Amino acid sequence: MRQPLQSEPPQIGPASRLPGSCAQSVPRSVDTATLDLLSVWQREDATSDPAKLKAAEAELAVFMKAVNEARSASGEPLVYP
Repeated sequence: MRQPLQSEPPQIGPASRLPGSCAQSVPRSVDTATLDLLSVWQREDATSDPAKLKAAEAELAVFMKAVNEARSASGEPLVYP
């Protein structure tokens, strides 16, 4: 097994996240710019128009079928059963 380099960060395992663990938890950073952009896109895409909803559902069905066909052809398990 190779020894980690000094420049590599220490590996944090699940035990460090258990209650009562002496290891300090690692703070998670929040990418607010990405969250703001996703929120804007969600508002732009929101619709209650039945025709647009039906078209979006049809587009999603075509996408899921194509993904499953590609995975099936390569012998991988289906993503959308």
